[in-house]
Amino acid sequence: MRYFEKCFHIFILTTMIGFFTGVAYADLNKSNLGISKWSGDTTLRGFSNKETEKFKNSAKNQMLAYEKEHNIKLFSVVNYETRYGNTAFFVQAPGNGCYNKKTGDCNRKNGETQKRVEAHYSSFKGGEHWFTVSVKLDDWTLNNDEIILTQFHSDVPQYQNMLSLKIDNVKGLFFEHTSANGFQFVEGGSEECAAGAHDILTEDKMYCPKLYDIYKVLNKWEIKEDVWYDFVYHVNFDKENSENEFVKLWLNGKLVVNNAGQGKTLWWPTMPGIEEWENKIVFNFGIYGTKSENVFHSAYFDEIHKSSSCEKLKLERLGYACKDLNSQTQTIKPQWHDSPDLQ
Repeated sequence: MRYFEKCFHIFILTTMIGFFTGVAYADLNKSNLGISKWSGDTTLRGFSNKETEKFKNSAKNQMLAYEKEHNIKLFSVVNYETRYGNTAFFVQAPGNGCYNKKTGDCNRKNGETQKRVEAHYSSFKGGEHWFTVSVKLDDWTLNNDEIILTQFHSDVPQYQNMLSLKIDNVKGLFFEHTSANGFQFVEGGSEECAAGAHDILTEDKMYCPKLYDIYKVLNKWEIKEDVWYDFVYHVNFDKENSENEFVKLWLNGKLVVNNAGQGKTLWWPTMPGIEEWENKIVFNFGIYGTKSENVFHSAYFDEIHKSSSCEKLKLERLGYACKDLNSQTQTIKPQWHDSPDLQ
């Protein structure tokens, strides 16, 4: 009996410590990113946990080793800073050391050194999808080099991402549509086509974007720390007919991206040498970018929801209504264009 009483007291003590410190550590490799599906919490909703479609993350050993050496948790669940509900994710990305795949991020073939603390949801099929992500920058210096906060990618490693929300000291907060104008074929391949695919030979990286569409979301002087930014995505991935594809993005209820009806490619086509089953869609959120400036970044992420319709997102909890979002129908054209450096 005393043994069970002791175990019970240890359990109570551990629970109380976790409650008063305000942190319950999560692991990118835990089921549902450490968020209980039975608690009623709204931090993460609408994502599958099947073997073929769930949050899957790599570089676990490198990340754990870095956390132990530097006494830091790179990805954790907290209850002291939330957009709504009980918990949020707290992401920290130092500018020193290696906590990612050594050849994939820390020592790329093209000489880049990257940092990445991302939740990686792989993989889902095409059609219309709605997403919400709320972000609060914590300790944040605007780099000259861009940092990615969210991205939609293909499961095919030879392909670059399709859509990404980025931030830097030049363009501010901006949205990049990499796949907008389709592929260009690069004879002999190039690391500029898919630098992060470390297990793919350079000569196999033959599919490069033609031109990036870039949309301004916030000017750099408008970006604030300790302010929640609510993003709502409406995307339609149709690999068979790009005329049907579009992406819409709202920030705090205001439409900032809308390319519906412009015939812009979203989902990369399945090219020769690529298996059809590989070409599915991945969604990532977190902090991902270069370590060239040796800068520490941290941010909170909350209310990350995926749904087949706006109504199922239940935006009222955040102070928005689907009818107000859908009433904004104006086409918004990109402010800038860019292209890969293939010299």
